[in-house]
Amino acid sequence: MADPRIATFVSFDLGLARGFLPKSLADIHSPFLVIGAGTDIGDMPARLESGYLAQHLPKASSTSVEIPDAMHFSFMQLCKPDAAALIEAETPGDGIVCKEGGTRRREEIHREVAFLVIGFLATAIPANP
Repeated sequence: MADPRIATFVSFDLGLARGFLPKSLADIHSPFLVIGAGTDIGDMPARLESGYLAQHLPKASSTSVEIPDAMHFSFMQLCKPDAAALIEAETPGDGIVCKEGGTRRREEIHREVAFLVIGFLATAIPANP
């Protein structure tokens, strides 16, 4: 199911990655950056999700990075003040989306992610296609 318009891929702690067949992943030869979270939230450990992608993608065209103090939701937008409480009031348990993964705040993790993605894309996408 290749699409010639897609030249490269970036994945942010992809959940349910084990749904891809190893053969399907092995057939992806476009540059692929896998960014995984190092802090597990319980039901989707990075080693079984982003780690699964890294294990089955071709080594020659893929790069895998784990951010130790990020958790699955660290890659989402910033939460507004009191957002966790509002979410919890509406849907108990879903306030986890605003939880920080480790010692750094989400803004700092986003800066690291931006640096990684910009650097990857600068080398993965030709300047003059």
